[in-house]
Amino acid sequence: MVGRFIALGHGEIDSLILQALVHKLVAKNILSSDDVRALLFEAATHLDLVGSEQTPQAAQIIVEEDLVPVFLGG
Repeated sequence: MVGRFIALGHGEIDSLILQALVHKLVAKNILSSDDVRALLFEAATHLDLVGSEQTPQAAQIIVEEDLVPVFLGG
């Protein structure tokens, strides 16, 4: 079974694992909240929600309103 990905929970397990990993890295002071925000911003700029990558302003709104609460808490 090496090399195969099994989607559990309708594909939600990967996001839960990612959230837990980020929480753990922040708790151990391996990543700062600024590091997490920078990573989220980089990812958000490459989202294709409207047929192209996001503008920096739109990506920042996505990060602060949608992603930061999930990864760093409200």
